[in-house]
Amino acid sequence: MSAFARASTSMASIGDIALQHGGVLRNAELAYVTYGALAPGGRNAVLLTHGYTSSHRFAEGGSVSDGGSDGSWSELVGPGRAIDTDRLFVVSSNMLGSSYGSTGPRSVDPATGRVYGPEFPAITLADIVAAQRRLLDQLGVRELVAVIGPSYGGFQAFAWGAAFPDVVRAVVPVASAPRMSGAIGVAALRRRLAADPAWRDGRYEPSAMVATMTALREDTLRRYGIDVSEYRPPDL
Repeated sequence: MSAFARASTSMASIGDIALQHGGVLRNAELAYVTYGALAPGGRNAVLLTHGYTSSHRFAEGGSVSDGGSDGSWSELVGPGRAIDTDRLFVVSSNMLGSSYGSTGPRSVDPATGRVYGPEFPAITLADIVAAQRRLLDQLGVRELVAVIGPSYGGFQAFAWGAAFPDVVRAVVPVASAPRMSGAIGVAALRRRLAADPAWRDGRYEPSAMVATMTALREDTLRRYGIDVSEYRPPDL
């Protein structure tokens, strides 16, 4: 079965977002793709929520270099598949704060005219879900058949069920949990980033940090157990 055809990314202007930790994120935007058609009444929708390091295109074939993920969900979404786009209107939303198009640290702060960089405000899972709700309201979605997502996308699914139980009929978290089993070593991560001469207190050029970012990703995948996994990525 071939990979699901790629769709064009759309951008939704979702306005000002009042953040859980205080402050307001002005003129926020979310990147997203849709598959299938919304039924009259807006009650046949499924929301796909992606993992922490992938994008809203994770249900399509593609590669990291073109803004996609590894395509691991490309056989699950499409006509006649498990998430059947002949019957369902599928919305795959990018996360607020992501590097794949939505408002995030690489966006311009309208208050200063400069890229946010390290001054990007702290956002929470609740803020991410609230932004997605704004997007779905704009698209005319009145009820979700399910919120489905792997890893951090599963966290979002749980959060949707808690925040909007009147809108969500089911949540489908995959390889996820209602809470993390341990804390992330944020202080150690900051020290590792700061050790790179290109860091510049967080105002780095993305191309200058490739080696450090690649090493961090490799370490993360090893912690996930990729060295003992039977999966091997295809030759590119």
